Amino acid sequence: MNISTLAKILGVSINDLRETGTKKSIFGFAGRNTRIPYNSALEITKILRPEKAAKLQNDDKIYLPATLTVGEFAEAISRPAGIIVKTLLLNGVMATLNEKIDYDTASLIAEELRIEVFPENGELFDNTKQDNMQMVKSVEYDTPEDEKVFVTRPPIVTIMGHVDHGKTTLLDTIRKTNVVATEAGAITQHISSYQITYKDQKITFVDTPGHEAFTAMRARGTQIADFIILLVSAVEGAKPQTVEVIERAKLSKTPVIVAINKIDLPESDVERVKQDIAKFGLVPEEWGGDVPFIPISARNNLNIDKLLDTILLHAEVATLKGQVECPGQAVIIESNLDRQMGVIASILVTKDKLEVGNFIRCGEYVGKIRKLEDSNGKSISQALVSEPVVLVGLPEVVEVGEVIIVYPNQKEAQLAASLEVAKRVNKRGNTAGKHNQTDDNQINLVLKADVSGSLEALKESIIKIPQDKVKLVIKQESVGEVSEGDVEFAHTTGSTILAFHTKVSQKGTQMMKNNPVNVVQSDIIYEILQWIEESILKQIKYEVKITVLGKAEVLAVFKSEKASVQVFGGEVKEGKIFSNKNLRVMRGEEEIGILEVQELQRNKSKVSEANISQQFGMSVTGKGKIQVGDIIESIDETVVK
Repeated sequence: MNISTLAKILGVSINDLRETGTKKSIFGFAGRNTRIPYNSALEITKILRPEKAAKLQNDDKIYLPATLTVGEFAEAISRPAGIIVKTLLLNGVMATLNEKIDYDTASLIAEELRIEVFPENGELFDNTKQDNMQMVKSVEYDTPEDEKVFVTRPPIVTIMGHVDHGKTTLLDTIRKTNVVATEAGAITQHISSYQITYKDQKITFVDTPGHEAFTAMRARGTQIADFIILLVSAVEGAKPQTVEVIERAKLSKTPVIVAINKIDLPESDVERVKQDIAKFGLVPEEWGGDVPFIPISARNNLNIDKLLDTILLHAEVATLKGQVECPGQAVIIESNLDRQMGVIASILVTKDKLEVGNFIRCGEYVGKIRKLEDSNGKSISQALVSEPVVLVGLPEVVEVGEVIIVYPNQKEAQLAASLEVAKRVNKRGNTAGKHNQTDDNQINLVLKADVSGSLEALKESIIKIPQDKVKLVIKQESVGEVSEGDVEFAHTTGSTILAFHTKVSQKGTQMMKNNPVNVVQSDIIYEILQWIEESILKQIKYEVKITVLGKAEVLAVFKSEKASVQVFGGEVKEGKIFSNKNLRVMRGEEEIGILEVQELQRNKSKVSEANISQQFGMSVTGKGKIQVGDIIESIDETVVK
């Protein structure tokens, strides 16, 4: 308690209390809000009010003021400051030892640590009033390590790769592969996630809706995939998106299984693809590396069982565990608004279970689970860890990667949501100026943080990021607000300022008007690391080598039933035109666009290629309007490291 409260309780003036405490060496000079430790308060009470000292000594309750610092709170409940900071962080509050928190926040954290606290007031020793208080009971988030319970859970797999390498076909084929369980409901699937049973074991597949969503999940600390299946065409090999997946897997440290697709095609070359991929650091097991390469044909269901066996084998080696007997959690895979049902979310359970009727918080929104569904529209009462389901009950559409947390009641969920709102309001993202670096393969950084501990945590996280492609150079680091000196230095050195749990000073803001720099501000370390990851991916440059395989002249353009599809007839002038290669349209010296072949025909029959002097019909999609007389080129695109 502070000295003014203690003086009120004892019925003495603050000056008398301060004089006694100083004279008896119980404490030094104390201001009105100086906190007096419990033992000191007891000792001075024995001197000034012996009759109340006995009651105080027998009262083992902990009383807290309306506001206090994190350090004072830790001292009051006799817990390490690090535990308090960690528990606050898990509840969405980033606070240092010297920052103040209110009583509601302190009581919430105390309950999580199984400690009962009461508000401090003038009738502090009147136990009858305290007995009538109704304290908010909080769900336990920070379960002690020795009390956590884990069970074996299904592996979670995401399939990624370059466009047109067969991802959709593979997903469809796996979805139908249910060797043991063939009855209705054996496959759980909706929009972008589903679960199959294979050899009496479950495997969860998550079809992330694009690489941006994959990054969003990582940025929020919700990297859900245990394994990435990197799908590569046995005909085309590594492409730009293939390389992007590899780099993202390295940054996220997610194990990769390479599936070489389209081995049924005559032009496939598995060994060449292995060589292509190995250039980027994924070395096949048979070459002495640690990455499985599985040749498959998704269209003809070849070696799909081998691919699934590989997933189960690696899952067994990894001994995947999921926490149970704790508050349920899930992650948003996809979220959209349905006119009849309201907000529907495709989710994946990451801890314990979710049940119909649960009160939940997702970011700053509170809801109640009204319905859980599997892919067949069948209602289910609960969803277990690693299970993908559809949830109805959120009030708003939320972003991919947001975490759902179960609460015992609506009041607690709303309290946690209010803390989250405050945190997000305080979070600032200033991206003034252009991303100006001194080297294409180097990113210069100026680190700023509120305290040395935060600065060290940020620095350690940056050091752990792989830098084999792009070097991260920390030009300067310090504690405090971003000053005008920091802005001037960053502008001169072409650096980006990473401001972790701190802000730009007023003078620094003024300085940026004439010296624009890039400032990334956040109270969440994952968001700063996300910016670094995206910057690295932008800096990595791979040359795409284009080889012209054949040229043809457009002789006629026909009307198509679909606006997005163009149909034309042509004649091969050089080389060959292929059905599985993209087309580059040239009009004189001008490139009109790159088109994707939908179908190639000769004499009304579908063919894979057309040779020199042969006429053909073709349907294509993509930007760039074809005209009679245009030259189309069948091209092969190869990524060169």
